[in-house]
Amino acid sequence: MTEPAQDQLRAITHGTSYAYNRLRCRCDACRHAELRRQKEWRARNRAGLVKHRPNHPNCVPVRVRGVIYPSISVAAATLKICPTSITGQLRLRGSADGAGLGGRSPRPRGKAGAKRCVIHGREFPSIAAAARALNVGYSHMAREFKAGPSAEYWQYLLSKLMQADQLQPGRLA
Repeated sequence: MTEPAQDQLRAITHGTSYAYNRLRCRCDACRHAELRRQKEWRARNRAGLVKHRPNHPNCVPVRVRGVIYPSISVAAATLKICPTSITGQLRLRGSADGAGLGGRSPRPRGKAGAKRCVIHGREFPSIAAAARALNVGYSHMAREFKAGPSAEYWQYLLSKLMQADQLQPGRLA
């Protein structure tokens, strides 16, 4: 017979982060102990008291707004931001220059995957742009274009196109 693992023989001491992380105990006492440990770690990290290990194999230098830091955690502590803000910027944009500046950068207009749309000889950059210009619902228009618009829907779009032209002064049909 095989011997049970050492962790299985030991009685679990509840209310410790060891029991939560290593022994996978999810009782209320162990959860609260783990939450307390995480909260204390975040407070120490914000205060700059967390020991940074520059020689660790996972520690790589990072450049944020022209300044090179020995690691992401050092950069985050120096800039007083969360390390995931830096890693998120690196993952999404390939550069951490926008980390910690607040707000999100505006999305570029006109997606590369937008489907051009021609309605009665008038060209629109996307179905969404056509729906906005004609003042019709995007979801219905997209569904119609996916299935192939019916003759009734083409007539409806023609009437909406004519109404949109009337609302724009100086527009020749």
